[in-house]
Amino acid sequence: MGQTPTTAKRLSSLDYLRGLAAFGIMVFHYSMWTYGLFSSADFLGRVGIYGVAIFYVLSGLTLYHVYFDQIGPPSKRGIIQFAVKRLFRIIPLLWLLTSATLIVSKEKFSAGTIVLNYTALFSVFQWQDTICYGAWSIGNELTFYLFFPLYVFLAKRSKTLLLLCSLLTLAVYLWFACVHMDSARTLGEYFVDYTNPLNQVFLFFSGFLIGHLAKGFSISKIVGVLLVAIGVAAFTFLPVSGDSIHLVTGLNRVLFTAICILVCFACYKTEFGLPAPAHKVLHFLGEISYSLYLVHPIVWSILFPVLLKFPDVPPLIKIFIGFASSVLIAGLVYRIFERYFMRLGKHAANRLTGNQAPQ
Repeated sequence: MGQTPTTAKRLSSLDYLRGLAAFGIMVFHYSMWTYGLFSSADFLGRVGIYGVAIFYVLSGLTLYHVYFDQIGPPSKRGIIQFAVKRLFRIIPLLWLLTSATLIVSKEKFSAGTIVLNYTALFSVFQWQDTICYGAWSIGNELTFYLFFPLYVFLAKRSKTLLLLCSLLTLAVYLWFACVHMDSARTLGEYFVDYTNPLNQVFLFFSGFLIGHLAKGFSISKIVGVLLVAIGVAAFTFLPVSGDSIHLVTGLNRVLFTAICILVCFACYKTEFGLPAPAHKVLHFLGEISYSLYLVHPIVWSILFPVLLKFPDVPPLIKIFIGFASSVLIAGLVYRIFERYFMRLGKHAANRLTGNQAPQ
């Protein structure tokens, strides 16, 4: 989430996938808040879980693409550049929408929760205790940033240690899915465990490995499209039912994770060459994906009480009003707010490291 390539070649296909994931999560939430909970058999129920997983894989892949060479051996200077740019990319918007949530929410938050959210320390200590809806995943992302320089170091210094790190990360992931979480219970009962960054970091690391291992690998456009089609079909029709816990435990967790990795790999290695109108729409959604992810719950919390006053308006129309409002506001936030702090972060990173060359 919040990954925008700025110095390396921009990968349009990853923008497309990122934008579709953000839009899909919004559709999932608005539909759930209108019609009720989805089961693991429902396509939107699967999007609600694995749209975030796609974000994580894309995050690891994009950071590799942008920062692997920039960060150096890694060096102190490279790590400072990376850390400052990422913090300026993530924290200002998180502060803005945390403040907006405090204003519009009827829920009362403790002083400790407020401090943890504004310092972003919730990402390590109480990842589930967030103010802004869905911000647990942003906390996970911040935690992943702590691992990233280590991954770069291992990839550049020791193939053996990188392999061991891969096996350890996979083992932790499988422990959560196959040992710790019981599929006879509900996902709600395991919310704290499921949102644990250690349960999600394998997805981020998978993206990093895609970038590292597939750097010199190429596939044809036909193969790329075919792989995406296979992934989408498997994602849609894999026979799973019941509570969403069945999507994140046992063999299903492995299969759905493999699907996400496959689709991300195919998009990474394929330039789809979409018609200009489709490219503009999906590119735009990719750019505003971070804003859209955090903005849409707040938009709905403001719109819903207003829309309730019009019972004759069909629910589907209300949902489309929410879509349009969220995309419009997220676009404005990105253009006015996010891009300003992205530029400020780049300037601050250069000042701190004595690098005055344009990035």
